[in-house]
Amino acid sequence: MDVDLAVLRSFAVLAEELHFARAAERLHIEQPALSQRIKRLERRMGVQLLVRDTRNVRLSPAGRDFTADVAKVLQLFDEAVARAQETAAGERGTVRITYTLSVGYETLPVLVGHMEQALPHLTFQAVEAWESDVLESLRRRQCDVGLVRYDPVDDELVSLLLRCERLVIAMPETHPLAGRDSVHLAELRGERFVTTPSSLAPGYQAMVDGIFAEAGYVPEAVRNTVPGSRLMAVQRQTASVALLAASAQLSRLPDIAFVPVADDFAMLPVRLVHRADAPEVVCLLADVLQREARRQGWLGPVTPR
Repeated sequence: MDVDLAVLRSFAVLAEELHFARAAERLHIEQPALSQRIKRLERRMGVQLLVRDTRNVRLSPAGRDFTADVAKVLQLFDEAVARAQETAAGERGTVRITYTLSVGYETLPVLVGHMEQALPHLTFQAVEAWESDVLESLRRRQCDVGLVRYDPVDDELVSLLLRCERLVIAMPETHPLAGRDSVHLAELRGERFVTTPSSLAPGYQAMVDGIFAEAGYVPEAVRNTVPGSRLMAVQRQTASVALLAASAQLSRLPDIAFVPVADDFAMLPVRLVHRADAPEVVCLLADVLQREARRQGWLGPVTPR
């Protein structure tokens, strides 16, 4: 049976007032129109909801039960409308985040913590992936936001700078330079560096290659295809070192020392990337995260706290 929502609201107000004139005034309709509306509802239901006499209106037993149920229906409807409006305004929904390996040490946890506080009606799903997979997921609309280290320069994508991060050298604790307060990359000429294959992270590796070019040499490379902090396990097996974002120190792996790189050019960015035609909720999130990045002081060279 179809019943107009306006009819249910009319009945709810009348059940509260138990007075046709006052109920009609609240509903901004004429009293005869309200009376006819309620009579049509009773006819359609085949139930007497009101007991009327010349001086009073009261609810029938069926009317009392119906009043309680109508209140629940109207509340559910109003909540559904509010949720839909919040989603349309970018205040509710699920945001899928795909991030590259090195962003997961510090940047991602800080941002997710802030997102959950600033946008409590949103749900966040985060998945780790290689850079090439992050960008492909964005293009295929399999994720909403990517956190990567380089600017993809793609007409389909928008890239926003969130952070500029200093670098460190990860090395065995037994390395001669392990006790230093800092080191210049030039001092590591001749070392074997664990690197990421360009097929998995072309933009990231191009930036790393550019940093070494600034230092004046091309390092001997030990190719790594395992993700995240497992890269350090490759170091142990290959007697090599690695150039990493400073936040990698938070992994606190045993037998690994992290020495800050002193060269001013040795920095890597963190960028938020989304589709140019992203929905309102993603644009809202991007704005929130940019403001948090400024508050954190991330838009200048920083090391983890």
